[in-house]
Amino acid sequence: MVQRIEEILGTVITEYTPNAIKFEGLSLETLQQILAEGYTTRSANFNAAPSVGSFVEFGERAAKNGAKATFDGIAFADRETPNLVVDAITVIGVKELDFAGEFVRFARSCDEIEISSEKLYAWWD
Repeated sequence: MVQRIEEILGTVITEYTPNAIKFEGLSLETLQQILAEGYTTRSANFNAAPSVGSFVEFGERAAKNGAKATFDGIAFADRETPNLVVDAITVIGVKELDFAGEFVRFARSCDEIEISSEKLYAWWD
């Protein structure tokens, strides 16, 4: 199971800690695949970040609005119960100001936020 999550993420466990993989720029489709394959749950979350399910739902709304969401986080590669959590989101290609407002509401409890004409970004510690 650990080897499979490494393959999906395209990295190895030792990059972050001996039992976790730090990842960046994970696509919505790959996050959905990881969820479908049982490497995380919709309710999994990290510290104050929204749940994986909330990130997937927001990523799907972004796609419907013509934007692309990517995700950063950590995959804890416990050999018994591997679990992936998301702690940041980047949205590129936002065309409507209303959607930027949705992003601000989604990211309301984040520790860092960036809003520009090029991208929307939020990170939770």
